[in-house]
Amino acid sequence: MSQCSLCGGEILDRSDSRYCVHCQATFHRSCVIDHFYRNKYCPVCNKKMSLIFMRFGEPPQSTMKKRSLPNEIRKPKWPQLERRTEVPVFEIDIPTGPLKRTDKYIPKARGKRQFKLPKKLPMKFIGIVFILAVIGGGAYFGRSYLPTSFGTQEEQPTASPWTVVWTYPLEGVTDMAASPEGIVVGSRQGLVIFAVDGSVLWQREGEITDVDINESIIAVTNRGYVEMYTIEGTELVRYGEGFSDSVSLSSLQIAAAGSSQGGITFVDTDGNVLQKIETGPVTNVSFSENSEMTAYRQEGTVYVLDILGDVMYAFDDQGSAQDRIILLSQGRVFAQAAQNVFLYDGETDSVLWSAEVGTCSAGLSVSEDGGTFAVCGQNPVLYNSSGQEIHTLPKGSCGSIAFVNQDVVVSDSNTIYFLRYAQPTITTPPEEEGEKQPEESEEPGEQPSTELGTYQEWFTWYQSFLSTEGNSATYSIEVKEGESVSTMEINYMIEGKEEKTVIESFTIVIKTQEAELKSTFKRWIGPDGTCLKAEMTIDTTSTAIDCSKTTIQGVDLREILSFADKVSYVGQEEVTVGRGTFLCHKLEYDTGNGIITLWISDGMPPIKVSLQQGERLVTMSLE
Repeated sequence: MSQCSLCGGEILDRSDSRYCVHCQATFHRSCVIDHFYRNKYCPVCNKKMSLIFMRFGEPPQSTMKKRSLPNEIRKPKWPQLERRTEVPVFEIDIPTGPLKRTDKYIPKARGKRQFKLPKKLPMKFIGIVFILAVIGGGAYFGRSYLPTSFGTQEEQPTASPWTVVWTYPLEGVTDMAASPEGIVVGSRQGLVIFAVDGSVLWQREGEITDVDINESIIAVTNRGYVEMYTIEGTELVRYGEGFSDSVSLSSLQIAAAGSSQGGITFVDTDGNVLQKIETGPVTNVSFSENSEMTAYRQEGTVYVLDILGDVMYAFDDQGSAQDRIILLSQGRVFAQAAQNVFLYDGETDSVLWSAEVGTCSAGLSVSEDGGTFAVCGQNPVLYNSSGQEIHTLPKGSCGSIAFVNQDVVVSDSNTIYFLRYAQPTITTPPEEEGEKQPEESEEPGEQPSTELGTYQEWFTWYQSFLSTEGNSATYSIEVKEGESVSTMEINYMIEGKEEKTVIESFTIVIKTQEAELKSTFKRWIGPDGTCLKAEMTIDTTSTAIDCSKTTIQGVDLREILSFADKVSYVGQEEVTVGRGTFLCHKLEYDTGNGIITLWISDGMPPIKVSLQQGERLVTMSLE
C-alpha cells in the first residue's frame, strides 16, 4: 500500500484510502477529512476541491498514456448492409470481455458453402460430421459477430398506453428534466418546478437555456449563470460569468457547465469549483450517471472525456450546435444529428441503431434503467435499446421530453403534458346467454377459445407445463439473414423427473436433398430452473456438452419463464400457425442482444416466438 501525503504514515487498509483525481496523491481518510474542515484545496496540487471529489481506494494504474486531444475525429461506422449467409443452429455465448480495438476491420461477407454427402459413407458418420460442422460454425459466428439493428420495424406501433392526466400552458419551453421528486421546466420566461401531480411547487423569472435534476437537487443555466436549488426552492449556488448555456448534474450532485466562450466547469452544491477543462465553445454537455465520464458537443463534433478530463474519443456526426446529446454510463452516446437520432458506441466506433425524427430540434431522454429511449421530434416516440419503435405518444411535438418512472412528461411549443402509463387491460365481449365457447383442442386446424385471460396467468400455467412429465410441443423454425433462408423442425418434450430434477429433450430434424438428419439434446433442470448438465445424442452415441450450447438459434423455451416481469405488452393479435389460428397476447422482451416477441394463448405452449437480431430473424411456429 502507499503512504499518506499528509501524515506520511502507511495506508494499511484500502477502505481507509482516498486519492485526488487531479494529482492522484493518496491520503488516510481521517487525515483528508480533517484537512477539508479548514481548507478547500488539495494539499498536494493546491487545486480547489472538496471531499466529494476524492475517490475511494488506490489511484488507477493506467497502462496507456492518455492524451488531452484526440489524434483523430472519428467518422462513426454505420451498420453494414452486407450480412453473412450462414446461420448456426445453436447460439453460442458471446464474450462479455473488452473488445479488441481496430478501426480498419470491416467484416466481409462469406460466400455460401456447398455441402454434398458422399454416397459411399454410412449415414451415422454423415450425421456426426453434419452436427459437428453446425456446432463449429456456431462457435465461429458466436465469437465474430455482434448483432446490431437499424431500429426499423415492419409492424405499425400499437395504440399508446399513456394517457394525459394534466396539462400546463407555457410558451417557449427550452428544456425539461424530471425525477420522482419533481419536474423541472425551463423556458424563455423563467423556471417552473412541478410536483408529479401537476401542482406548481415554485417558480423563478429568467431566461433558462438548460435544466437538469438528480433526486432532489436542481441545476439550471439562467442568462448564462449556473444556478443550483433544492426541490423545495432553496438556492444553493449561483456561479459563472454569463456564458454558460448548458448544464448536467451527476449522482454526486456535481454540475458540469458548458460555456459558449469555451470550457467546462465542474461545481459542487457548496459552490466549490472542482475542475475546469479548456475546450472550444460548448453548446451541449452531459454527465454520465456514475460521474466517471463527461460528453460535450462542439458544433458537429462530440467529445467524451474521462474523470480526469482527458479525451477518451471524439466523433464527427455532422450535427448542429443545437443538437442534443446524452452520455450513458457504458460510454455510449445518444444523440441527434440533423434529421436522425442514433446510439453510438465509442468502444467499437459504431452506430448501434438510428431512426429518423424530422427536421426540428428534438428533445431526448433515457429511462432510469437505460432500456427505453425517448425522442420528441415531429412526433414523440419511444424506442427500446435495439432501436425498435415501441410507441408513439398521444401528445407533444418538437419539444422537450423526460421520464418519471414509467410516466412521461412532454411538451410542444406552448403546452406541457403529463402522460400517465397504464398497464393495458384486456377486454372481451360478454358471452351471450346460451352461447358456448368451443373447447380447446390440440388437433391441427381447430380454433381455441377467443376469450383470453391475462398474460400473467399464462406464465403461471406455462411453469406447470414445463414441469409435467409427457408434455411436448413441436415447432417449425425458419431463419432469415439477408437473402439466406434455412428451415428445421424441433420436438420439445418433458421426458421425466429424477427426484427434484426435470429432464427435457430437444429432437432436431434437418432435411436435405440427400437425407433427413436427426440429433437429440437432453438437459437436466434443477429446482431453481437452471441447467445442471446437458448431452447430445446421435444414434446411440451420447456426448456431454455445455448447457449454453443447447439454445435453439438463441431461443430457449424454458428461459421464457424469466420474462414474466420484464415483457412489454403490445396487444392482442390473431396468429395462424401449423397448429391452427389463435387469438394471442403479443409480448416483447429486449434481451440486450435482440428483441424476442412472444405470441401466447391460454392453455397452450408459445404459439409463436421470434428473435430479431439486426438483419437476422428467427421464427418458431407451433405445429
